[in-house]
Amino acid sequence: MLIPAGLLLTTVAGCAAPPQNPDPNGTGAPLIARATDSAIVNRDTLNDKIPAIAVTPDGCQNWILDDGAEGYAVERFDPVAGTVVCTNRLPPGAVIGNPYTNRFPDILP
Repeated sequence: MLIPAGLLLTTVAGCAAPPQNPDPNGTGAPLIARATDSAIVNRDTLNDKIPAIAVTPDGCQNWILDDGAEGYAVERFDPVAGTVVCTNRLPPGAVIGNPYTNRFPDILP
């Protein structure tokens, strides 16, 4: 099957550049992520929520929160040693606490 050269170049060119979003800080760098939650339904901040702890397959722990539309996870660090908290007391996949921050149901694909 022959693909017209113009179509091929257009397709490849469309994949080469990241989306150019306005930079709120004026540095000229494209905005690809934000450090704040921008949920449509639940506008309250996640800063005052209590995260759950999930055990990863390698036995280490993550803080997790789920507001229904977006899920968040970050490694749990020991505040004194600064190392990732790992344990063999809990099985991989265990979740301690409730990661859901509101009653908005999860959106599943």
